[in-house]
Amino acid sequence: MKLIGNAPAGRGELLSLLIWKIMRLTILLLIVALHLSAKTYSQYITIKKENLTIKYVLGEIKNQTGYSFIADNTLLENNMVRHLELKNVTMREALDACFNGLPYTYSIEDHLIVIRRTPRTIFPSLPLEMLAASIIRGRITDESGKALAGVSVRVEGRAMGTITNENGEFTLTGVAENAVLTIGSVGYETRRIKPEGKTFLNISLKTKTNLLESVSVVSTGYQTISKERATGSFDVISKSQLEKPAVNIAQRLIGTTAGMQAKLDVDGNPTFEIRGKTSLYASAAPLVVVDGFPLQGDFNSVNPNDIESITILKDAAAASIWGARSANGVIVVTTKKSARGVPLRVEVNAFTRIGSKFDLDYVNPLASSAETVEYEKLTFNRWGAQVNSGDLVSNYGKQWSQASIALSENYLGYLSNADRDAVLEKLKTQDNRSQISKHLLANPLDQQYNLTLYGGTQRMSNVLSLLFGKKQSNFKGTEANNYLFNYRTNASVFKWLDFNATAMVQYNDARNNGVSLSDIQGLSPYDMLLNPDGSYTNISQYYWPILTRSVPMNKFPYADWSYNPIQEVANRDITAKQLNARIQAGLTFRLMKGLSFDSKIQYELFNTFNRGLYNDQTFYVRSRVNTAASWNQTTGVITPNLSKGSILTQSRSKTESYNLRNQLNFNRRFGKQHEINVIAGSEITNFVSQTFGNPTTYGYNDQTLTLGTFPNGPGGTFFPIKNWLGNNQTFAYSNTFTYLTDRYFSLYANGAYTFANKYTVSGSYRTDASNLITDDPQYRYAPFWSAGLAWQIQKERFMSGISWIDWLNVRLTYGFNGNVDRSTAFRPLISTTATPDLYTQDFKASVSSYGNPTLRWEKTGTWNIGADYALFNNQLHGKVDVYNKMGRDLIAVLSIPAVNGTTSQRLNNAEMNNRGIELTVGTNLRIKGNDIVWRGDVNFAYNRNKITKLFVANYAASTLYSGGSGAYVEGKNANTLWSFDYAGVYNKQPYVKGAGKDKYDFTGWTPGDGRDYMLDMGTQVAPYTLGMVNSFKLYDFDVSFIVTGKFGHVFNRMSFNYPVLWGSRVLPNNKLGEVMKGDPMKIVPLPQNDDEPKFYFWDRFYPYMSYLAENASHIRMQEVNVTYNLKRRLASALHIGGLQLYAQGNDLFTILANNTGEDPEYPLGGMKPQPKFTFGLKLTL
Repeated sequence: MKLIGNAPAGRGELLSLLIWKIMRLTILLLIVALHLSAKTYSQYITIKKENLTIKYVLGEIKNQTGYSFIADNTLLENNMVRHLELKNVTMREALDACFNGLPYTYSIEDHLIVIRRTPRTIFPSLPLEMLAASIIRGRITDESGKALAGVSVRVEGRAMGTITNENGEFTLTGVAENAVLTIGSVGYETRRIKPEGKTFLNISLKTKTNLLESVSVVSTGYQTISKERATGSFDVISKSQLEKPAVNIAQRLIGTTAGMQAKLDVDGNPTFEIRGKTSLYASAAPLVVVDGFPLQGDFNSVNPNDIESITILKDAAAASIWGARSANGVIVVTTKKSARGVPLRVEVNAFTRIGSKFDLDYVNPLASSAETVEYEKLTFNRWGAQVNSGDLVSNYGKQWSQASIALSENYLGYLSNADRDAVLEKLKTQDNRSQISKHLLANPLDQQYNLTLYGGTQRMSNVLSLLFGKKQSNFKGTEANNYLFNYRTNASVFKWLDFNATAMVQYNDARNNGVSLSDIQGLSPYDMLLNPDGSYTNISQYYWPILTRSVPMNKFPYADWSYNPIQEVANRDITAKQLNARIQAGLTFRLMKGLSFDSKIQYELFNTFNRGLYNDQTFYVRSRVNTAASWNQTTGVITPNLSKGSILTQSRSKTESYNLRNQLNFNRRFGKQHEINVIAGSEITNFVSQTFGNPTTYGYNDQTLTLGTFPNGPGGTFFPIKNWLGNNQTFAYSNTFTYLTDRYFSLYANGAYTFANKYTVSGSYRTDASNLITDDPQYRYAPFWSAGLAWQIQKERFMSGISWIDWLNVRLTYGFNGNVDRSTAFRPLISTTATPDLYTQDFKASVSSYGNPTLRWEKTGTWNIGADYALFNNQLHGKVDVYNKMGRDLIAVLSIPAVNGTTSQRLNNAEMNNRGIELTVGTNLRIKGNDIVWRGDVNFAYNRNKITKLFVANYAASTLYSGGSGAYVEGKNANTLWSFDYAGVYNKQPYVKGAGKDKYDFTGWTPGDGRDYMLDMGTQVAPYTLGMVNSFKLYDFDVSFIVTGKFGHVFNRMSFNYPVLWGSRVLPNNKLGEVMKGDPMKIVPLPQNDDEPKFYFWDRFYPYMSYLAENASHIRMQEVNVTYNLKRRLASALHIGGLQLYAQGNDLFTILANNTGEDPEYPLGGMKPQPKFTFGLKLTL
C-alpha cells in the first residue's frame, strides 16, 4: 500500500498505516452492523436453549430481526421458558412458542412488538385499535418548521422507541400516562417531553449552539444548490440575525457580509453596494429577488417576520444566471413555508422602537443669535451688496431677516438708531431651538405587530401573516400606518404535480403634514415661533415694512399675509396612500426520477394616490390667491383671479409588471460517484409605469365637494391675466401624463457536475433581449456566461490524518454579468411639448438625445478565487475570496467632433475595474457547556476602484468639484474627491494654485482644464470595510452586538458659508469663529475690500478647498441586542410553545477619525440617525 501525505518516515509511517487499517476495519464493521439492523420481518429465527428468561428470548428476536419490543419489566425478569428449540421459524411462530401457556398476548406494529398481560375478564379482549389512549403520534421539525427525518424518540426507563420517517412523523404504542419521551438527533439539542395525556405532539428541536449555523443549500432565485457543490461566492445571513426585530428586513444585513457596503438614512432605510461601483451612470444597487422573482417595489413590501433566509450572490458564477441585471450583485430572499401535516401553530411578534429627537445644533449648525446679529451688522451694505431702494418690486420674493430689516429701515430713515439698537439687542437674547424642538420635532417611533399562522394537512401547507406597523417620523404631523397581508400555500395535487401560490396585499397610509428640514434651516436663530402669550408669530416671507407701506393688504382676497410653520402644519392634509399587490403561482411537474418542470408566474401592481388639501388658514393658500389677483396701483382696484377657499392637488401613479417563467430541472445521482444538476428555461418580463397628474383645484370645499372657477379665465397669450405686480400669468388646467415600459426576454441554463462528491464543475449561460437595447441582433442578444470549479479538499484521502480540519473547499470562477443604463437610447430621441403652441397650434419638438446606434448591455467580467474552511471541530470557520471585476462597454459621456451636431454623447466605450479581497472569520466556543456559548463573526473587505478607459477632452473645474458623473477621470477612482489647492491672500484677494506657479483669484472661472487647479484628495467611498457580529448565550439570555467600520476614504467637511448678496436671510453657520480667528494664508478670510464687486462668485471656490478634506474613517456601534428565552418547562406549564422578551439599541455611538465632530456619512447640515431603543416580545402558541 502506498500512503500519500506528509507524515515522517519510520514510526510515523507505521502509525499512519495502523490508523488506516483501523479505519477500514471500522467501516467494515459499520457496514455489517447496518446490514444486520436492516433485516425485516420476513427473516427466519433460530433459537435452541434451556431455561431462558423472556427477556433473553425477546433480545434474540430483536438481534435477528431488528424489531424492538415494549413490555413490562416484571414479565421480562420473572417469567421463564424451560425449553425452546426453534429453527428457521417466522417471528410470529417464535413469539407464539415463547408465550405458550403464559397470560400474555402480543401485537406487531411499525417495527415494534407490544406485549401486554391478558386481561382478566369474562369479556373478550379488546383489539389494539380500542386502546387509543396508549398510542402517541407526533411530528418533529426544526426551528423553521422543516420536517426532520431519522430523529430518535425513546421512552425513558423502557426498552422501547422509534425514529421519525421522511415527514418527521413517529408513532409509539403502549406509552404509560406518566411516561417521559427523550427526543434526540445529531446536531440538535436533546429534549425531554411529558405527553400529559396528549395523543399528538408537535415537537421542535433547536440546533446545538456549539455547531456552525451551517447552510445546507444556497438559493440563487432559480434553484437551490448544495453548499458543497456551489462554486460561486455567496454569503448567507444567519437565522439568528434574521429573527431580530426590524422595521425593514434590509436593516438585518448591516455589517453581516464582507464586501457589501451599506448606508442607512435617518429613517433606517439602507442602500447597498456590493464589491464596488460597476457602472458610471446606471444604478449601483444590487438586484433584489423574493421567492424567485425580482422585486419591483422596495423592501417595505416584504414582511420582515416572514423571512426564512437571505443569500448574497457576489461573483459571476453565483449571479450570472440573472444576466443583464446582476453586475451589482443579487440579494435573494426566501420566505418561510410551513411543513405539511402539522396542526395550527401561532406566532405573535410585537415591538416598539423609540428614538431621540435629532440634534438641532447638528442639522442646523448656526452661529448663536448674538453672533448672527453682530455678523449681520458687520456685513450690512458691504462686499458688493445691493443697497435697498425701498421699493416693492425689488424686494418681492426676498426673505429678509429681522435684523437686516431693522438695519435697512434705519438706513432708509424709517427707524431711529435707538429703536434699531433696541430691536437688535432683543434679537440677541432670543433662541428658537426649544420652540422648534417642542412644536415641530417629534421622537421617531416605530410600532410593529405581527401575527403568523402555520398549519397544513398531509398534502398541503399554509402560512398566513398579518402585520400592522405605525411610524412617527422626526417631524410632528408626518406619520404612516402600514398594513401587510401575506399568504403562502404549497399543495401536492397528485404524486406527480405540486402547486404553490403566494399573495401579498399592502396598504400604506402616510400623512406628510410636518415641516421639512429646509423649513427649519430657513429660520434665523432668533425667529421665535410663538409669542409670549402663545399666539403665532409672523415669520414674514416678505419685506414686511414695505408691504405695510405700499400694499393695501386689507383689500386683497385675504387680509392676512403672515406665515408661521406651526400654523401651516395644523391646516393642511397631505396624504400618500399606497395599495400594492403581488401574486405568484406555480406548478411543478415531476416527469421522472430527477426530472421536473416548473411553470411560474408573478404579477405585481403598485398604486400610489397623492392628495394635498390646504385650507385658507395656510400661507400657501392665502399667498397664492393674493399674489394671483390683479392690482391696479393707479386706481387701487384689486381683481381676484382665483377663487377663495382650499387648494386641492391630486396625482396618482401606477406600476404594473408580470413575469412568466418556464424551467426544466434535472437533479440526479448516478451510482456513488456522479451527480448532475441542470436547469434550463425561458423568461418574459413586462414592466409598465404610468403617472397621472390632475390640475390644481382652487376654491375647493371638502365638505360640500364644490370647487371654484377661474373668474377671468386661465390666462394665456390671447387673454393675458396680470398678477399683483403686473406680470402675465397662466393657470394650468390640463392633466399631465407619463408612460414608461421595459420588456425583457431571456433564455438561460445552468449546470453542475460533481464527481466523487469532491470535485464540481459548473457553468451557466444566459441571453437577454430588451426594448432598451438596439434592434441589431449583434448587440441585442449579448450572452452572459460563467464557469466554475470547486474542490472539497478535506474529503481527499491524504487529508484523513488531519483531524483539526473539518472542511476545506476551494473555488475558482470566471464569467460575465450585465447592467443596463436607462438614461440613453439607441435611436435619436425627440422631446415634444404636451400642448400645442397657441399661435401655430402645432406641437414643438427638440432633440433630447442624438442616440447610440450601437447601444448594448454593459458587461462586467469577474474572476474569483475563494476558499471556505472549518477547523477544530467547527469551532473556527471562515472564507477568503480574491476577485477582479472588469467593467467593459460601460456607457459614458464621451467627447466627439462637433460636426455631429453635439460635442458629447453617451456611448458604450468606457472601462472600469474593481479589485479586492474579502475575509470572514467566525468562531463557536462552548465556554460552559450549553449554558455559556460565544459565537462571533468578523468580516473584512478591501476594494480598489479605477476607471481604465474614458475619453473626455477637457474638464471644467466646476464639473470636477461637483462630483458625480461629471467628475469621472481616466486613471482615477470613480468616487474621487476633487479640491482646489488654496494659495492664500494676495492684494486682498484669495487665490488658488494653478499649473506650475500660476495662481488665480475668485473673481472668475479658472481657464483651461480643471485638473490643472484641483487636487485628487482620495476616494469618498471606503476601500476598507469591517463588520463584527458577536453573540453570547448566557443561560437563558442571548446577548449580541454589531460593530461596523469603514476606513481609508475622505470627505469634504462643512465650510463657513461666506455672506451672500441681500435678498435672503443671512445665516452664518458655526464655523464663523474659525474664519474670524484663522490665518488668511491657510483659510479663506472674509472679504478684505468693503466694496468687493465679485463676491457673488466666491461660492464657486470656498466650499471646495483642500483644507476641508478630512479623514472619513469611522467605527459604529450599530446594534446591541439582549433576549430572554423563557425556560421550556415554564412555557409548558403556561401551555405555550415559547416566549422571548427582547431589548435592542441601534445607532448607539460612532468613533470618528477626524477631530471636527462631523460624521462623514451624515455631514453637518443633514440629519443623521439618532440612538434608538426597541422593546418587544415573541410568543409561540
